[in-house]
Amino acid sequence: MSKQHKRRLTPQGWLKLLFRQPPAGIYRQPSVYMTGTQMEIQNFRQIRTYDSSKLCLELYGGIFTVYGDEMQILSLAAHRITLQGRFVRTDFSDGT
Repeated sequence: MSKQHKRRLTPQGWLKLLFRQPPAGIYRQPSVYMTGTQMEIQNFRQIRTYDSSKLCLELYGGIFTVYGDEMQILSLAAHRITLQGRFVRTDFSDGT
């Protein structure tokens, strides 16, 4: 029977793995962060609709909708939006 040997990682190998390039397309993946009464959504394509109870965003892979009460936009950048309000639910659809 042959034994399998685990290869030990050298410090140089460990650093190389630590600082390697991320997978292709990772920076275009949507991200949602929520803390208390604030929500930040990154990497969306465009705003479809917005009012104080609903925000609908077009993502690169579908439609993301946030439902809530008294929602207001705190900041808006090219591909990042920050909301404040009471969030009730979110919904994602593939856009078809």
